[in-house]
Amino acid sequence: MNEFIEQYWSFYNAGVTVFLFAGLALVVKLLFFKRKRHKKEPHLAFKHWNHRFENDFGRLEKELHVKPFLPKEATKMLMKARKKEDKEEKRKDKEKSAETITTIREKLKGGLKTEEVLKQHSNCVYVLTFIGSIMASEVEQLRDQISFLLQVAQPADEIVVRLTSPGGAVPQYGLASSQLERLKQAGLRCVVCVDTVAASGGYMMAAVADKIIAAPFAIIGSIGVVAGIPNFHRVLQKNEVDYHLFTAGKYKRTVTPFSEVTDEGKQKMQDDIVAIHEAFKRLIKDGRPDVDIEKIATGEYWLASQAKEKGLVDEIMTSDDYLCSKLDDCEVIEIKTEFEQNRLEKLIEGGVSLFRQWTSSRIPGVGEELDDVRQRYQ
Repeated sequence: MNEFIEQYWSFYNAGVTVFLFAGLALVVKLLFFKRKRHKKEPHLAFKHWNHRFENDFGRLEKELHVKPFLPKEATKMLMKARKKEDKEEKRKDKEKSAETITTIREKLKGGLKTEEVLKQHSNCVYVLTFIGSIMASEVEQLRDQISFLLQVAQPADEIVVRLTSPGGAVPQYGLASSQLERLKQAGLRCVVCVDTVAASGGYMMAAVADKIIAAPFAIIGSIGVVAGIPNFHRVLQKNEVDYHLFTAGKYKRTVTPFSEVTDEGKQKMQDDIVAIHEAFKRLIKDGRPDVDIEKIATGEYWLASQAKEKGLVDEIMTSDDYLCSKLDDCEVIEIKTEFEQNRLEKLIEGGVSLFRQWTSSRIPGVGEELDDVRQRYQ
């Protein structure tokens, strides 16, 4: 009995139990304590990367002054030199501002409209984050964010999408890639950064971008299509159970779980899969015309370092390094969609998020075949 209790109250089982109780509490609340209230719509939230560490820098500097590791004389010399450097930097910024003002004044005098002037002088980098599930339900947030950007972003601006997805349903990821295509059609530069995985439908999205940047060990590729369905026809036959399926249209249903699978039905299903694969390959070829599409559209996946050799990735770098390289010259603004939630809802959402991360990142077990691992990225 003691051994059973010790095994049950492992980290994983304890966590599942906590979330089950939290879910039960939410159901009880909805059934017995439901209150009428106006449901708030999700809204966009903004985070300015250029200033996100300023308070931390200030606190660190104060802490260093409490216990200085340099002699006081050396500290004074450094502070004096820093003031001089700051003064020089301010002077340069002032000169640069004066040049910009002069340039804008001349353009306005030349008859250029204010909107056109703003387009030429905007220097924003907008950051979006897309962490896709199998059904790509996150595309609803992405489409709102992109619709917003199409109204505020200028042609000189850049949209960076931090993308994480092992792929999933074809229609949903087709819609997600179409959302990124909207940016290109509007004349906005789109860069996709992959830190962990962009496979199958995830890479379908990435291929639309003007540039793909990936961390060295990110999983890239899996350009293929897979479909599978169990069939219980023989089980039903054995137990003398009839299944009646009524359709209008020769190919309305080709392979189903309960009907007998015919050679013609299997061939039609295979033809449909091939057609989707061909469309997938055309999308990749349109976005990256230099790749040898027949060599890379085999369903295989590679580390980013290998994918770069095959033309699937442009640069090896983490998204953090890329965005930090933009801080000196651009305003980097992260956009997220936020939902109003109470504490219990936040707890449930956090539990679901942790469970998704665990299931999507589990390590292959001992004896697991390589083909089983590949299925995760299809």
